[in-house]
Amino acid sequence: MEKYIDVMKQTTMLQETVYEGLQHIQALLKEGKFEETIALFSETVQAFSSIEKAVIGLPDDILTEESKSLTTEVRDAFKIVVSSCELKEYGKVQEVLQFTLTPRFQRWMEELNKAFMPYLVS
Repeated sequence: MEKYIDVMKQTTMLQETVYEGLQHIQALLKEGKFEETIALFSETVQAFSSIEKAVIGLPDDILTEESKSLTTEVRDAFKIVVSSCELKEYGKVQEVLQFTLTPRFQRWMEELNKAFMPYLVS
């Protein structure tokens, strides 16, 4: 279980960074700085992918069905934003970030933190 505790700690820290990145991207988009968000969003996607791979490797007794389902929902929302960025549909990017990706990511983060809490507190 010790090796999983390190994964959970690192996942929790990286989730916070991704969440802050999503919020910063939204702020940049509101300012009309569309091109400036591309590199940051790319890094955010890579960080999410790292978290997702780490989480998938955790035992089923740690992860809830809700957290697994939310992982899929967050991944799907990232895909929509990526395809919208590629098409330079920045209005859609803003909409999906604000109303879909960020809220789902936050719920996913909360769900994982709740699942990790018994292991990280003890």
